[in-house]
Amino acid sequence: MALMTSMRNRMHVVLWALLVLFLLSMTVGGLVGGANILDKLLGKVDPRTSIGMVNGENISPDTFSQLVSNQLESFRQSGEEITDLDLARIRDKVWESLVQDALIRQAVKDWGIEVTDDEVLYHLKNNPPPFLQQNPAFLTNGVFDMEKYTQAVNNPQGNEWAPVEQFMRNTYLPSYKLQQLILQSVTVSEADVRDEYMKRNVNFTINSIHVSSRYFDSDSLKPTDEAIQAEYNLRRDDFYRDERRVLKLVTWEKKATTQDTNDILAEAADLIAQLKNGADFAKLADEYSEDPGNQVSPDSGRGGYLGWFGRGQMVPAFEEAAFGGNPGDIVGPVLSNFGYHIIKIHNRKTEDNEEKVEASHILLRIEVSPRTKDQLRNAANLFSYDAQDYGFDAAVDTHQVQPRESMPFTEDAVSIGGLGPMRAAVRFAFNNEPGIVSDPFENDQFYAVVTLDSIIAPGPRPLEEVKPTLIRTLSDQIVHEKALQVIQALRAEIDQGKTFREVAGENKKLEVSFGDSKNLTQGFRNVGRSDMLIGALLNAKPGDVIGPVRTIRGYALVEVVKVPQVDEKDYEAQKPTIRKRLLASRQNKTYSDWLEAQQKAAEIIDNRTFYY
Repeated sequence: MALMTSMRNRMHVVLWALLVLFLLSMTVGGLVGGANILDKLLGKVDPRTSIGMVNGENISPDTFSQLVSNQLESFRQSGEEITDLDLARIRDKVWESLVQDALIRQAVKDWGIEVTDDEVLYHLKNNPPPFLQQNPAFLTNGVFDMEKYTQAVNNPQGNEWAPVEQFMRNTYLPSYKLQQLILQSVTVSEADVRDEYMKRNVNFTINSIHVSSRYFDSDSLKPTDEAIQAEYNLRRDDFYRDERRVLKLVTWEKKATTQDTNDILAEAADLIAQLKNGADFAKLADEYSEDPGNQVSPDSGRGGYLGWFGRGQMVPAFEEAAFGGNPGDIVGPVLSNFGYHIIKIHNRKTEDNEEKVEASHILLRIEVSPRTKDQLRNAANLFSYDAQDYGFDAAVDTHQVQPRESMPFTEDAVSIGGLGPMRAAVRFAFNNEPGIVSDPFENDQFYAVVTLDSIIAPGPRPLEEVKPTLIRTLSDQIVHEKALQVIQALRAEIDQGKTFREVAGENKKLEVSFGDSKNLTQGFRNVGRSDMLIGALLNAKPGDVIGPVRTIRGYALVEVVKVPQVDEKDYEAQKPTIRKRLLASRQNKTYSDWLEAQQKAAEIIDNRTFYY
């Protein structure tokens, strides 16, 4: 519904554009061999029938909208409130899934993968997919029960398995077989398993000498202006930004008024009066409390029950009121940063010299009321009417409001600096010329009326803006170049006969560590951890000197002091688990890398900006 509303809002623009293109196609159609003029001239597909396309395969608006709705419904059932940012993330997640599904279907077709009846039957009986293993009907104490599942497969009550078979044949098994083909070359050797065991279970003891920026005079690490300019020229493409736009905006914040607070206080007073007249606290709590922790299911709650708690477990105002009452008391309303609380004291006791209270509460949040929202919406509407009729600045003077400018943003932005998530305002900015005034927009925090203030042409960010980044990068390069020279000289001294301790003791500017003992998943003092160091230590013996080793802050030399023997019995016990974990990790990475490569090579058209 929201997608179609958005399309209707801009349909007059789309129809005029289509008319112009249609007339143009009448004259040039012969030149493009009957091809879709929209594709040729715009490089896009008709947004009325396609929200996107992957290598020529259409993604329909209805499919996208339905999947987003499904995700939103799952989100709502979790009890969480959906924000504009959540909605944007859900849309992105659905889009990514649809693109990947299309790429997988296309690969299945390209590789000629087919599924036989025997394969469907085998997997249904012996290798049920995750969605079946997670079905509550086949769980016993929360764990998949193969016996219960097999009984259901062997004793169908009708054609309830037909949709499952169809899904297995057309979707799950083709994808499964494709994945197996991609992963067939992934292996884990005995050496891989042993190395992984050693990384996690063997403590290596080392001495280290480390050279970082502290070794050098700070002035010697500063890049020259010429070097900064040269680095900027080299990396201009890294700092490229698409066209950005800036809005001038007036906002009306959705915040509770004094009247809203007074209304909550009146509601609290009414509830307290009902309780004093004998009303059931638990029933009122389940009906009125806005504490998310009270909700067990959509149809039942905890009656506001908090259980026993000691001092320091509740916010100060709540704690003071609860510990100041006696069993049977109704205390409140008590104001905290969560809202107003009505507290019922059930009992008190002292346990291990600690005073405790058993209580229930009703939480009434102080939130902006529908009445206040209507007032704010009306104010935004009136401002918008005047701004469209007489100009934005004139309306600012008339309505005595304070305008401000947004931070610059690109067309794919979800949030706008100063407004937060407000995708509709982003669309407005890129679909209009400066001076045009919007109708009111709304998000979780504001009502807003905007006008396009300025357009910033695409191009690289200016040198002065990125100069701090360049200085950090170049300074780091200088540190590593200088540190490498020092470490190489120290290594030469060791190779010529000096001991590690002699070299370490001759220069107080070195960062030195002796007897540092850790396993290889941890970071050693000063040196940290790196693949080069891990690989060297796995093949090292006591007395070996490793390095130069590049670190985040400089370069180091490492002397191996102790490499304990592997506990062979423990290794044999852990080996199957380690192998399984390594194989799963490598398979996941291999499949993820394949999918990423397919996505980079694909021709993907994204029409989502026409919809939201």
